[in-house]
Amino acid sequence: MQLYIHLPFCKSKCQYCDFNSCANMDEGTVFSYLSALNTEIKLAAEVYGKADIDTVYIGGGTPSLLEPNKIQRICRVLASNFDLSEIREFTIECNPESIDENKLSVYKACGIDRISIGIQSLCDANLKSMGRLHNSKTAIEKLTLARKYYDNVSCDIIVGLPYDTVDIVKNEINTLAPLVRHISVYALTVEEGTPLAKRVEDGRVLLPDEDEVADFLTIAEDELNKHGLKKYEISNFSVEGKESRHNLGYWTDAEYIGIGAGAHSYIKTKDGTQPLNAGIRFAHPKDINAYIAGINCAGSFDNIPRAEMSVLSEKDIFNERIMLGLRTVRGVESELLAGRIPDELKCYFKEENGYISLTKSGMAVMNSILVRIMQF
Repeated sequence: MQLYIHLPFCKSKCQYCDFNSCANMDEGTVFSYLSALNTEIKLAAEVYGKADIDTVYIGGGTPSLLEPNKIQRICRVLASNFDLSEIREFTIECNPESIDENKLSVYKACGIDRISIGIQSLCDANLKSMGRLHNSKTAIEKLTLARKYYDNVSCDIIVGLPYDTVDIVKNEINTLAPLVRHISVYALTVEEGTPLAKRVEDGRVLLPDEDEVADFLTIAEDELNKHGLKKYEISNFSVEGKESRHNLGYWTDAEYIGIGAGAHSYIKTKDGTQPLNAGIRFAHPKDINAYIAGINCAGSFDNIPRAEMSVLSEKDIFNERIMLGLRTVRGVESELLAGRIPDELKCYFKEENGYISLTKSGMAVMNSILVRIMQF
């Protein structure tokens, strides 16, 4: 089982962001939220405290915005309520402008062994346009600093930003690759309701077209391969052995408990050991005050208010295993796709060691392929 801890606080919201995060929250709300978070950890442990915890991921928001003693407190509550003795990966997300040597040292002392830093771009014009608070110089400095404390450093970048060119993307990869063991490369998505969507609609921001973005992604992959970072999932690359175990869990049907406002959970067992008849997925309210109120009056994990809840049938679980598994280079067990691939689509698949996966050209058209092979 995996644990995800959501800290929704940011100094400011990026133009493209539709994550569940809030900027410039007052200290009283932060205190109340963290108190509720620690209460939820204890309530979750009353049910799942004996489960084997494989990974922990502290995400946001910007977890590194908080004072290190607050992260330290969360880690202590986790360790007091869950058995983390067999944990294989413990990640915290950071932004370049909000990490320093003291925070990195505290994180390491807490047992955190992986840092994921939101770089997004090394083009200062792109960073400014998207509302990021750091510049390229700070990004490189903080990645270099993180490597002093951690072997396992990851970063994110986005391609398809307003000022992106082939040379900019190539330079970003060749600058970042020597500093990290893992990198996520995402194509910019313009989410409805974000400031970026409004600026694009009004013509104030012009973005590269789909063909250009596809070229950027291809260039990024080619350059990463030269540095020994190989694709293991459609948007993720790592040196051998440094794949994100936590994210691989999502893509390979692992159970997870989400702690915090808007956090999602996926449960297949009653208490981490006894199988249920069906999978259950649920999410907490996104609103911070609603989440706090719900936790404070819950009394038990099962009574925590759910903003969403669904029972997954065998067909649902099958479809998700296919949909998520084919995002990975490894793919899915061959028997899951036996007789399901139409002849005209077989050129997009390959089979190796009992697994069927998409070829490079198959990943490029994955969504249309999934429509053809999933159960409905």
